[in-house]
Amino acid sequence: MKPFIHAKWVSAEESDFAPIILKKFNAVKGERAVINISGLGFYELFINGERVGEDFYKPAVSDYAPRDFSRYTYPLSDKTSHRVYYNSYDITKYLKSGENTLAVMLGKGYYCQKKRLAEGDTSFGERLRCMFEITFRGNRKVYSDGREKVAESFIKSDNLFYGETQDFSDFAGFSSGCFKVVSNVKVEEYPEKLYRQRCPSDGIIRKIKPIFIGTDGNRKIYDAGEEISGVVALKTLSDKVIVRHGEKLENGKINFDTSSGYSDQISTDIYLNAQSCGKVFPIFNWSGFRYFDVEGEAEDIEVFVIHSRVRQTATFECGNKTLEWLFNAYIRTELINMHSGVPMDCPHRERLGYTGDGQLTAETAMLYLSGGSFYEKWIADIADCQDISTGHIQHTAPFFGGGGGPGGWGSAIVEVPYAYYKVCGDKRILRKYYRNMLRYLDCIEGFCENNLVVKERDGGWCLGDWCTPEDVAIPEPFVNTYYYVKSMRQVEKIAEIIGEKVDYSKETERCLAAMKREYYDEKSGDFCGGIQAANAFAILIGLGDERTKKNLIGKYSETKTLDTGMFGTDVLAEALVTLGRTDILVEILSGDKKPSLGYMKANGATTIWEGWSGYGSMAHPMQGACVKQFLYGLLGVSGDAGFKNITVKPEFIDNLGYIKAKIKLGGGVVKFDYVYENGRVKANIEKKGDINVKLIKGDTYAE
Repeated sequence: MKPFIHAKWVSAEESDFAPIILKKFNAVKGERAVINISGLGFYELFINGERVGEDFYKPAVSDYAPRDFSRYTYPLSDKTSHRVYYNSYDITKYLKSGENTLAVMLGKGYYCQKKRLAEGDTSFGERLRCMFEITFRGNRKVYSDGREKVAESFIKSDNLFYGETQDFSDFAGFSSGCFKVVSNVKVEEYPEKLYRQRCPSDGIIRKIKPIFIGTDGNRKIYDAGEEISGVVALKTLSDKVIVRHGEKLENGKINFDTSSGYSDQISTDIYLNAQSCGKVFPIFNWSGFRYFDVEGEAEDIEVFVIHSRVRQTATFECGNKTLEWLFNAYIRTELINMHSGVPMDCPHRERLGYTGDGQLTAETAMLYLSGGSFYEKWIADIADCQDISTGHIQHTAPFFGGGGGPGGWGSAIVEVPYAYYKVCGDKRILRKYYRNMLRYLDCIEGFCENNLVVKERDGGWCLGDWCTPEDVAIPEPFVNTYYYVKSMRQVEKIAEIIGEKVDYSKETERCLAAMKREYYDEKSGDFCGGIQAANAFAILIGLGDERTKKNLIGKYSETKTLDTGMFGTDVLAEALVTLGRTDILVEILSGDKKPSLGYMKANGATTIWEGWSGYGSMAHPMQGACVKQFLYGLLGVSGDAGFKNITVKPEFIDNLGYIKAKIKLGGGVVKFDYVYENGRVKANIEKKGDINVKLIKGDTYAE
């Protein structure tokens, strides 16, 4: 039955505090009841004083409604699509006979975030809203109808980026009769369609006991031991306790630069008069941090690790401890950036679903994490942020501003659905978004001059690669045209898979000819002088000759280090594996000289940095997209869509010693046990479940 037939959106007056919407209703203890509920932005639901469920930051973030894009840093004229999610909970166990009290506390979330203005004013409105509908046995219903009351909560201010202030001085609790009513609700019109949330919500995944490491004046400093996303929970012993969060420790003090964006944006939580409240922590925002300091007296301090309930489905260990670190660092970095149905760039400074970062890591994440429904939701976000008339794809999804480019970012509408199909084997997702892909390619054609992608929107960004160790030298049109060609070929393949037909061969040939004309040196065989893995980009789309391959292999076998950015690193890794030189990739990833991933490990990192030297965020998954080559290159696995059938061809790779890995693929689990010695690899492969494994014994295979 369609939900919310009679329910109305209700809201409180504009206010800094987090309002509580109150509803009284009658029930019978043990009577089965299910609630459908949505909130704009985040909500917390209480029935008779008990918090319902264990989810956080709900409902999932979306592009809620039309906004005035002229308020953005880079204004657009695009018209995008919108949706709102709702959740369903069985609330039977919370009910009592007689009068019951429903309380919905509302936080600003992304819906009304008006303090961080780096991308402009991206908020949707001033008033927070909720809508709910309880269905009892026999189809009796209780729903939001405008007769609710508004009470003031203990949360006096909340902001995703700056933190939360809680004051318990005049708050008696959530039980019936303890509320101070301040006004009546307002009934709101909200035309956007509601969808049931299918992706996992956030939750407390684990708890860490932090270590006290020193003081900074009157502040005590603690170390969680690893970079995490989540909250500090504690019992306050004084009238005022302040908690600040950061990633770096320098000279015995927390350096907040990387987590604040080198600004005053320090994630700070303040607790007032909370001594009798037990353990307190932020309700409507998380922080990304390793270190935190506490001003005021507190005890029983814990760190709650919070992110989307996405499970790790793969393990990897080997004799090369840098590669082992890299695998685990990538998993941790990806997980702590998965919140409210969005794969984010970082868990603190921006917290945006950048389409460039997200398309890079989508396949890797779905290979090693239970991320299918998570990414299915995010693909809908990408489609929602597509301009209805032109097909232009925004740089973040849901769209909250941010810079990027037409190729590496916009191609997310092609790359992420295809990665979903490749890992999950579900054609449905390709059919659903096929027309979006065609419209995107039509849009990119309009950004071309002389068959090269040279621009995006006027006044906006048009990046190629990003976050290279030195200045970006590889030309933006070269990188953007690479993704244009790749997307056209991918869409041709997708069309064949779903029984459609499209032919981009003429457009592809023209673009390839233009890339060769502008960037190829006939004398050397190099593209763009071989800088920043330009030859790898060329090789993967069929450009160049044997000299191009030889030059690529020669350069990186000699330097054994990276000069690439977020796209180039992924492309280089794929090219080396494709050329059968996984050994060079291992050497590059194992090095600890700057710039390298090993340099991060050598400097105590537990997550992957945004910048190779440590500038910027210290928890950006984008540079870890290459970890998917652990499956394809190091383990020698290839397979059909959904990995129901896989082929394994182990080859000897120096500097590994051994590999022990376990990965959920298709309908089963495969265990890999490789030992490397005397130029040969001994491989033992075990499988459980519905998966077929074919072993091919290569030249270096040892019985």
